[in-house]
Amino acid sequence: MTAPGVTIGRRFSAATRLRVQLVFAKAVEALADTYQQQAAEFVRRLKSRLAVDEALQRYFREVGVPATIEETVRSRALISLAGLIEHPPKPETRASGWTILRPDQLIEALRRRVQHVEETNLDCRLAASMSDEAVAATHVRMALETAEVLADEATPDQAIMLYVRTFNLPAIDAQGVFRTAMSQWAELHPLPGEVQAQVRPPVPAVPGARSHTGLSSRPQFGLRVIV
Repeated sequence: MTAPGVTIGRRFSAATRLRVQLVFAKAVEALADTYQQQAAEFVRRLKSRLAVDEALQRYFREVGVPATIEETVRSRALISLAGLIEHPPKPETRASGWTILRPDQLIEALRRRVQHVEETNLDCRLAASMSDEAVAATHVRMALETAEVLADEATPDQAIMLYVRTFNLPAIDAQGVFRTAMSQWAELHPLPGEVQAQVRPPVPAVPGARSHTGLSSRPQFGLRVIV
C-alpha cells in the first residue's frame, strides 16, 4: 500500500489533486482502524487456543497487513486487548512429571494433537477471511469516495482504478474491489429515465364477482424500463 502523497496526475486541477490526497489519507486511517479491529477480534476468537502474542503474530501471517501501517495496527490492537492481556484465560492444568504411555495411549495423544492443530488452523482461516472481507469493504467505501471527488473530472471506472492502483492491491483483491465499487456506484447513480419496479397494491375483490381469469386477484407488478 503506497503513501497517500502519491502523484495523482497533472490532468487534474491542483484543488482536485489536493482533495484526492485527502481522501487517500483518510483511507489509510480507515484501513488502519479496520486492521486493528480485525486483529483484536482475531485474538479474541483464538483466545482458547493461542496466547495473545502468538495469536497476534498469527494474524499478521494470515492477513497481508501493509508494512507501512503494521506497527500502528499492532500497537492499537494491543491497547484494545489490554483487558485480555491483564487477565488472560487460565490454561488447562496438566499433570506434572513423567508419564509412561502405552502405545495405544501415545497414538491417541498424537491424534488429539493433530486434531487440535487442524481445528486451530481452520479457526485462523475463518477469522482471517472475516478480516479480508472487512478490509475489502473499507477499500470499496474509500474507492467510492474517490469517485465522488473526481466526478467532474473523471469517469467512475477511471477514479476507482486510480484508487486501486494507488494502494497497489493484489490482482484478485483489486478485481473484487473494482467490481463491487462499480456495482455500488451504479446502484447509487441510476441511469437517467430509469424506472424502478414498483409493486402495485392488490385490487379489492368485489363480493360475488369473478375475475376474467377465474383466479383470485393478485398484486400487479410494474415493469423495469429504461427510456
